[in-house]
Amino acid sequence: MNSQPTLTECPSCHSKNVQMVGKNGWFCLDCDWDNLSTVTGEMDSLISTLRHGDREARREAAQALINIGDFERHLATSDDLTPLLEALDDADDDVRYFATVALGQLGDRRALPKLKQIAREDSATLAREGAKTAIERLEMANG
Repeated sequence: MNSQPTLTECPSCHSKNVQMVGKNGWFCLDCDWDNLSTVTGEMDSLISTLRHGDREARREAAQALINIGDFERHLATSDDLTPLLEALDDADDDVRYFATVALGQLGDRRALPKLKQIAREDSATLAREGAKTAIERLEMANG
């Protein structure tokens, strides 16, 4: 018997474009809704998980980083740019996608060269689209 919850639509925007993250986590690709727990503890722990966790843990860490700038959850700084850029080379498509979104949220233009590479060359459509959105966000925010 499988006790794993299943979502067929986002409870926030009712989009059918929801994706499972981890064992019980869900994320809406249209409105960024998620049911993941609030990130607690040091940012270093999250970054360490992004770098060294198993595939599911890396996904959850990368997805949590989308909430950069959301003071209710946590706030990353430009000091976290390097591990986010490293996550763009992750073997998992979702980790790369979530890292592109997080880099767009971070607002550090130093990410532009790598994001442009991902937008051109990544094998995953979602990662390419995430990179394009992040590039637009960075270029609009910084004129």
